[in-house]
Amino acid sequence: MSDSSRSVFFGANAARTGHFEGTGPLVVKRARWKFKPGTLATTRNTPAIHDGVLFANFDNDKLYALDLAKGKELWSVRVGGRVSESISNPMVAHGLLFVVGGGQCHAVDLGTHAIRWSVSCDSEATSSPIVVDDDVYVGTRLGGVVAIDARTGVERWRVQLRCGESVGSAVSVTRDQVVVGTRRDFVEGHIVALDRATGGERWSAKAGAMANGGAPAIEGNTVYALSGLGKCLRALDLASGKERWLYETGGALWGTPAVADGVVCFSGYHGILHALDQDTGKEIWSVALDKPPKDTVSPTIAGGVVYMGAGNVVHAWTLREGTERWRWKAPYRVSTAPLVADGTVYVGCDRAIVALG
Repeated sequence: MSDSSRSVFFGANAARTGHFEGTGPLVVKRARWKFKPGTLATTRNTPAIHDGVLFANFDNDKLYALDLAKGKELWSVRVGGRVSESISNPMVAHGLLFVVGGGQCHAVDLGTHAIRWSVSCDSEATSSPIVVDDDVYVGTRLGGVVAIDARTGVERWRVQLRCGESVGSAVSVTRDQVVVGTRRDFVEGHIVALDRATGGERWSAKAGAMANGGAPAIEGNTVYALSGLGKCLRALDLASGKERWLYETGGALWGTPAVADGVVCFSGYHGILHALDQDTGKEIWSVALDKPPKDTVSPTIAGGVVYMGAGNVVHAWTLREGTERWRWKAPYRVSTAPLVADGTVYVGCDRAIVALG
């Protein structure tokens, strides 16, 4: 199964574990570069990287291609979605850039910078697409999931979930399953697993609300899901959806857990970063944050270090002990999960994308 290993994108892989290859910077004193659009605009979406280019979208109806070394604009394209909540995290595969904007899943040709095809999701779709092999999978606000031929834009299948709830989460994919998080309100929701070939439902489990800033994280035979105002992290069996363990907290939990080397990390509005044993759910360590992270912010892991933004500070902690390695004050509130590539951390801060390394 291929998920474009040369690309770097939200969740790090098709299973959205948030575990990036390589390592990040050992220390950060200043930003290598900062990019702000020419007009006032904000970003809530984690950028994507491919072949020396970083792709970032803002709520000014544009997606920007930036030189990875200097952060200079190379080109831009309009993808719809004039509010940040209606634009998804982008990703790259097959020479195409995939993003949801303005109610459609778009494929932008990296050679011509033109939209090659667009497929309607619904007017308020926000689910971040994922490309695995030759297919792109995306959810809809009206409670559907669509599989599309990545090269042609022809639909493979489109299903409406039986739970009748909105799909705002990013889509996660295993070898034979497509897994999404849903929500009816800020409390009620499900994790739903579909057959990757047909879209047929394999199982559905009540797991609390999951919004557009989050995704189910899948490691081995376990699905890890945050529950919104349910205030807990659930570990579910990938084959059946049965609950393996539950960890309760004191605040709303949005975003996506990050899982690596036997540890699952997550945070929420209660302003604490937790690190749990991924098999038992027992806490290994936790740290109090100066400010709670934004609902579109998640931790990521690379080289035995956890990276995350909270308020206007980007932090780095050791994965095993929770010891802070460094912190960097951002120019604005951190608004995305970090990307880690080639010794550099890339993160969105409301009105800008910054490179730290």
